[in-house]
Amino acid sequence: MKKLKNIILHRRQLIFLDFEGTQQSHELIAFGAVKVDLHDDLTIKKSYKGLHRLVRPKKEIGRYVSKLTNITEVDVFDKGIPFFKALLSLRNYAGKKFKDTVFVIFGNHDLRILNQSLVHSPDGDAEIVKTITKNALDFSQFLSEFIKDSHGNPLSLVNNLNLFNVSFNGKAHHPLDDAKNLLMLYQKVLAHPEIMLKQYQQVLSSLKHLPVPLKNIVKKILNQETVDYAVLEKEMKDYLG
Repeated sequence: MKKLKNIILHRRQLIFLDFEGTQQSHELIAFGAVKVDLHDDLTIKKSYKGLHRLVRPKKEIGRYVSKLTNITEVDVFDKGIPFFKALLSLRNYAGKKFKDTVFVIFGNHDLRILNQSLVHSPDGDAEIVKTITKNALDFSQFLSEFIKDSHGNPLSLVNNLNLFNVSFNGKAHHPLDDAKNLLMLYQKVLAHPEIMLKQYQQVLSSLKHLPVPLKNIVKKILNQETVDYAVLEKEMKDYLG
C-alpha cells in the first residue's frame, strides 16, 4: 500500500503497542508490545515474543478502569514496575533499532497515557517518550481515511477486524492481546486490498463536503457509468438551475 509505505519509509521494524491507563490521572498501569521485522513490501518477515508489564502509577487506578481491565491496585502494587523501568524495558525490547522503530498504536489515547505518565513520574526518560511519540503510527487514524461507519466515524479495533472477517482473539483491554490483534489487523489490511478498495469506494460515494456536481460525478464513476466533460457540464448546469 503506497500511502503506508510513505509513512513507514525505510524503517523495517514495527512494535505494535497498547497502553492501559488510570481513570483520572491517565497514568500507565500496563502495556503490551509485539515486535516484528518487515519485508520490503511491508509484510511480516519475523514476529517476536510479546512483552507485557504491569506498571505502578502514582495515583489510584479507578473503579471503572479496574473493572474494564481486571487490573487492581493490589496487582500494580505487588507486580507493577515503576514508570521509568517500563520505559527502559520498552527501549530494551526494541533493541538497537529503537530510534528507527515505528510504534503502531490504535487511537491517540495511548500517547496521552505515555506523556501524562511522564508528568506524574518525571524520573522517566523523556527522550524515550519523545522517540515513541515522534515515531508513532496511529493505525486507527490511518484506516479512517478509507474505512468509516455509516455516520462517517472511524471503526473500533474489533469492528475493523470483523470487516476483514476475523474475530478478536483473547481478552479486550488486556494490553498484550490488544497489541497482538492490532498486528493481526495490520496483516489483514495488507493481505486484502480488495476489501480496502470496496470500503474506500463507499467512503467516496458518501462524502458530504464535495460540491454537488462533483459528488454526482463520483457516484456515476463508481457505478461504472461513462463520464466526460459534457456530463460534468450538465451536472453543473443542473445545479445552477
